[in-house]
Amino acid sequence: MECRVTFHDHYGRAELESAIEPMQVDALHDLLESSVSETVGAALEHLDHRDVEVEVTLCGDAEMTRLNFDHMGERGPTDVLAFPLHEWSIDGHHSRLADDDGFGPPGPMLLGDVVLDVDQAVRQAREGDWSAVEELALLTIHGCLHLLGHDHAEIDEEEAMRDMERSVLSALHRRHRDVEWKPGSLFDRAGHAVTTGS
Repeated sequence: MECRVTFHDHYGRAELESAIEPMQVDALHDLLESSVSETVGAALEHLDHRDVEVEVTLCGDAEMTRLNFDHMGERGPTDVLAFPLHEWSIDGHHSRLADDDGFGPPGPMLLGDVVLDVDQAVRQAREGDWSAVEELALLTIHGCLHLLGHDHAEIDEEEAMRDMERSVLSALHRRHRDVEWKPGSLFDRAGHAVTTGS
């Protein structure tokens, strides 16, 4: 199964470079693409090796505030919104397409869009004393899990979601040694106010 990622930059390249320095934008895209691929690979064991695609949108507070109000009825920005295109059921840690969910047209299966608020990620990283790059990776993982039916409304759901996040982050730590990961910082975090849009 190949996982394709399409990026939409609504934030601005110069602003993004400033937010993630010393990392370059292309390296961030590589990391976020790995975050998506690792998450999808961990969550989807039963999709008959069909190729999938995820869209990742990078935006700022103004756009996220509008999206959060339009889709969630909440005022102010949030860190990440997920807009899934399919219905999923969760079997342990793995996502399965709901029985009544059609695959759609041939070609890669578009899973949906993960929208990241870079401004909010920078603030949260500063509060947590880790990098915006680490925060954006975690938010990408979290948003992708929402695309695949995971949630954290109930304690058991949240535990399963956190286990998946830790597993994917461990793989990223091994794969992306160029990132100055802060041991424990992202693993020990409390839950987010992350929501699934409609």
